[in-house]
This record gives sequence, C-alpha cells and structure tokens, in this order.
Amino acid sequence: MLDFSEQEAAALVALQRGVALTERPFAETGALCGLSEEAVLALVRRLLASGEARRFGAVFDTRRLGYRSALCAMTVPRVRLADVAEKVSAVRGVTHAYERGWPEELPRDLPGGPGDRSWPNLWFTLAAPGADFADELQRLRTACQPYGIHELPATRRFKIDVVFDLRTRDRDERVESRLPPVRGESTCTVALSEKDRAIVRTLAGDVPVSARIYKDAAEQLDMTEGDLLERLRDWQTSGVLRRFGLLLRHRKIGFKANGMCCWDMPEEEVAAAGRRVAAFPEVT
Repeated sequence: MLDFSEQEAAALVALQRGVALTERPFAETGALCGLSEEAVLALVRRLLASGEARRFGAVFDTRRLGYRSALCAMTVPRVRLADVAEKVSAVRGVTHAYERGWPEELPRDLPGGPGDRSWPNLWFTLAAPGADFADELQRLRTACQPYGIHELPATRRFKIDVVFDLRTRDRDERVESRLPPVRGESTCTVALSEKDRAIVRTLAGDVPVSARIYKDAAEQLDMTEGDLLERLRDWQTSGVLRRFGLLLRHRKIGFKANGMCCWDMPEEEVAAAGRRVAAFPEVT
C-alpha cells in the first residue's frame, strides 16, 4: 500500500466522487485539495500503475441505458469450484465473481452464522441488455449444469457506490434521505444514438489520464470537446452518468475485509430497515 499525504488523501476522496465536467478537471480537483494539476495527475497515474486503482472513467446507471442486472448465487462442490468459476467469469456480462462463505476459523453457531445450514458459495453479478438478459442467464445455466443458479434481482435500491477515505480508514458517503423507487416502479431508459453508444463504450473503459482528458476522448470519438462535455452534463443531470472518476481496489489500499449480509423480514418493515442499514458508512 502506498503512502499518501493529507492533501493526496483528500484528492483521492474527490477523485472517487467524480471530477468536474470541465476542460481541466484535475486542475479543479487540485485547487480544492491544495495540490497542483500535475500532482493530481501523478497521483492517479501512480495508483493505476501500482494496481491500487482499477480504472479511471465513467460510471453509468446501466438501468437507464436499457440494461438489466441481477445478483446470482450458486452452490458448487469445492473440487469443482475453480472450473465453474472460470466458466462464469468468461461471460462478458459477469462482474464481481467471488467465492463467499462463513470463515472456517469461526464457530458456525455464532450470531449471524450458518449453523448447520449450507450457504451458496459462488456469487456473481450478471448484466446484459434487457432484451438479452434471459437468454444470457439461460446460457449460463446450461454451461454450469448440474449446478443451479439462484437469480436475486434488486427490487429496491437503498444505497449504491462508496468512497474510501484513507484519512480515517472509514467509508465516507452522503446518504440520500429520500425513499428509493418501490417494487414495480421502472427506471426510464434513454434512447441512444450510435454516437451516444460510442461515447458509452469509450468512457466506460479505461480512459487514458491527461490534463485535457475530455479533449483527448473527444478526438478519439471524432467530436469536439465542447460537444462531449455537453452530452456528459446532460447525462449527469438525467442520472444516466453517475460520475466520471477513479475506481479503487479496496483491498490494496487498506480495507482488508468485507462481508455480505442479509435478513428475512416482514415486507412492511423492509423500507425502514433498508434506510437504517444504508445510513452506516461501512455499508455499500
């Protein structure tokens, strides 16, 4: 893990929240954190080179782009786990594939433990265009036979995203107080032109970091910097673009443990409980 000054740690928080949609975004970030534009660029490049950052680029609300996603879980014998995980991970729409389970060194009868129950041990997220999702999932089911796949789509969203603040080793995120859409409500999708799709493909990947990052991306897309920024600002206003910033590998910057938690509770208590849980900065 690299060492960070107070100013660099502040810049790291700002970079995760997203840089400005302006001609020189890193200069603005630096001005807010007491660093020069060159120092902010050097910080980002250092994090990418060390592997502590996964990428720099756009984070879109895939639902508004017409995608559907779901958390999926499987129970696979340990001797087959690596083979099945390889098949799952090879699918383009699969992200965040993990083996999860109760730590072997802890008693199974602790509060929250499995007791004598068996839990799924392979978890992953599948995302695909809405019209293709069912077919993609079926292809996965066929490839992974005889092991079944549990599809667990989100029905309400209470919180998403997280910002890692190295100054406190705590997750710092402002929690929205409004109740999220309830079950049955749909998120409106936007109609994308071929140029729009090219923008999404380009910016959703690893975007080369430079002082005029939008200008360089615009040239690659055969458009002007002004036109690209206008489109991104429109998408940010409508919720299509969540942020344009740095994505970290949390384990490599000192956040060593994470766990998935779930509760089974009466439907009428879910909204209040979801808000209470979301208020914890450690919860993502």
